[in-house]
Amino acid sequence: PVPVLLGAGLMSKPMLVSAPFILLLLDYWPLRRFEQPSSTKGTGKVLKSPKQRVIQRLFLEKIPLLVLSAGSCVITFVVQKRAAGAIAPLPFLWRVQNALVSYVIYVWKTLWPTRLAVFYPHPNNSLAIWEVILAIGLLVGITAAATVLRRQRPYLFTGWLWYLGMLVPVIGIVQVGEQARADRYTYLPHIGLFLVLAWAVADISGRSRLRRRFAAAVAVTVIIAFASCAFIQTSYWRNSETLWTHTLAVTSNNDIAHNNLGYLCIDRGDLDKAISHFEEALKIRSGKAETHYDVGSAFVQMNLADALALKGQSNEAIAHYEEAIKLQPNYADAYYNRGNVLFAQGRIDDAMADWEKTLQIQPTDADAYTGLGNALLQRGSVREALAHYEQALALAPHDPHSRNNIAWVLATASDPTIRNGTRAVNLAQEAIQLSDGKEALFFRTLAAAYAETNRFSEAIVTAKQGYGIAAGRGNSNLARQLTGDLALYQKRTPLRRMFSTN
Repeated sequence: PVPVLLGAGLMSKPMLVSAPFILLLLDYWPLRRFEQPSSTKGTGKVLKSPKQRVIQRLFLEKIPLLVLSAGSCVITFVVQKRAAGAIAPLPFLWRVQNALVSYVIYVWKTLWPTRLAVFYPHPNNSLAIWEVILAIGLLVGITAAATVLRRQRPYLFTGWLWYLGMLVPVIGIVQVGEQARADRYTYLPHIGLFLVLAWAVADISGRSRLRRRFAAAVAVTVIIAFASCAFIQTSYWRNSETLWTHTLAVTSNNDIAHNNLGYLCIDRGDLDKAISHFEEALKIRSGKAETHYDVGSAFVQMNLADALALKGQSNEAIAHYEEAIKLQPNYADAYYNRGNVLFAQGRIDDAMADWEKTLQIQPTDADAYTGLGNALLQRGSVREALAHYEQALALAPHDPHSRNNIAWVLATASDPTIRNGTRAVNLAQEAIQLSDGKEALFFRTLAAAYAETNRFSEAIVTAKQGYGIAAGRGNSNLARQLTGDLALYQKRTPLRRMFSTN
């Protein structure tokens, strides 16, 4: 059952690859299996095996677990390398230096859990040599002490090596993200430190009643203090804004925090503040010339471009999309978003080129098919536009916009061989249902579909519903269009869009 459980654990969290090593430590202490006798067949009595045979047996039983761990390592490595947006590693020396210092910082944060953050920027090559030397000295000194005292205090040896060994997969030698370290990585490694602490307290306080009372009083004080720290820390997770604002307060040069705060500002419509955060993030990242940071820098460039586009600064937005593409030539989202801005500027051919490039990189991008459909429709290529809308619907079957686009063409095309009022009604009704009846544009489409099928009374009611939603949201342009549609329906005239066809 142990290999099965380890396999399940590895599928949940690959950092369990160090579990076979931890089990060997537990064999050493407290199980003391390295000292166990084994029977010799045929002698009729129990004899102590040579130490080499005992060690060999313990290692052999771990082989299935080691195979599982090795397989997990290979799979994780391959998946991360093949993943879209996989980043190049930092220089090996930088990673080693950061790993050594992080080992010590994790211990310190355990004993003094303050200034915790959701993201710690990597120091790159900025660590002082004395910090690295001090970290090496502390790690070597503690390891040597645990080794020397392993017979008298075996819990020191097991607990400390548990901590060191279980952090290896996530300590940063193999760089996965841009972080220097992450508090979330320590929940299993810290078991080793707590093991040392628990047995050390029991060892020290167990000799006299006075010491036990003193230890109990200290334990209560520590629990209250840590509970207070936990209460304060959880308050920073109240929402995303407090989380990332706190992160900025307790770290320096944190471009990730600025980027995420920029996102939040966009969501609430504060574009100026969003742009300020994105620009600050790019200013910090300008000092990170390593290719390791190109993916993240391209991401921030695109976020800034999106914010500028929303503010109406199209040319500035396009410049930042181009910077993002320079950093990541196969950045599908940057091509797609730039295509949207170009389309809004009336540069139809350039927009279509960007969306076609998006599909070369990401063939299943339904939004790019929709964009091409919109461009083709504007150029009068109705049949081609409809084909692209159908492709978008096939790729994103739960997207209401694809249904609405198809329904609009089927209900309003000037060519009677394209129109299909019955299907338009069905698709428009599905679009409204999928959007919970919140999109005025979908009601306009359904009204047009009803009119195409000569259900003018329903068309009038539906158009009025759409008008109410549009007016309530301040969309005066759509409300004005619906008013014009209503005038047609009241005359029992269907809506026609003067498209040319191929």
